[in-house]
Amino acid sequence: MTAMDLQPIRKQLHLNPYEYHKYLINEYVLKKPGDSNLIRERDRSKWKSDKDVILENLKFIWNENDIPESWEERIAKKYYDKLFREYCICDLSKYKENRIANRFRIEKEVITGKGQFICGEKSCQRSEALRTWEVNFSYTEKHEKKNALVKIRLCEECSEKLNHRSKKREIKRLSKRKSKQFESLEKPAEKSNIGEYTHDSIKAVEVSSCQEKSGRHENIIEENLWTKSSQTDHRSRDEEFDEYLADLLL
Repeated sequence: MTAMDLQPIRKQLHLNPYEYHKYLINEYVLKKPGDSNLIRERDRSKWKSDKDVILENLKFIWNENDIPESWEERIAKKYYDKLFREYCICDLSKYKENRIANRFRIEKEVITGKGQFICGEKSCQRSEALRTWEVNFSYTEKHEKKNALVKIRLCEECSEKLNHRSKKREIKRLSKRKSKQFESLEKPAEKSNIGEYTHDSIKAVEVSSCQEKSGRHENIIEENLWTKSSQTDHRSRDEEFDEYLADLLL
């Protein structure tokens, strides 16, 4: 096979399925150069990719009662289930207009630490002095206003942008000293709980003592029965042998 013979094969390697279809019709059906122009190009304006379907049917938060009905909603729900919803990624480019966009993180961002160990603003890469904020995120979804509490980790500069109009609630970790103080405050409460159940414990002791007394009383009755039976059945061996022979002769 010569190089001239390989040229048509090389042309086919980079063709997509539709272009390859046109090539086959042009070469083996119409057999005239340019006749494939009679094949009309398909209208790609109505084509939808998976991304388009997800964006059209995606919900910021899917509740337990939200059951997907169509296959488009099922695809959007599967995408939602793969998101990590502990922290959000936000867009503060329009913070002066009090317009902030939020979305949950994807797996790639969780692996790199974006939104937790790196500032949660989408274009910021700072990792020093991060602060955690709880934001009441209000948004419109399918012409319906909704609210959701979300957590965002931001650097100092982005935190100022977030609190440009109103002060948000900051979530802080307790220090070791404060945690020990809370533990010491909780210990007396545990003791008081023990005091609350002393009455029940006394009742339990009384019941157990009554059970022990009843058990002892039953043992005494059984001992009396055995002593009575031994007293009534106390006969000589000759008397028992005579009674045995009398039973045989009946």
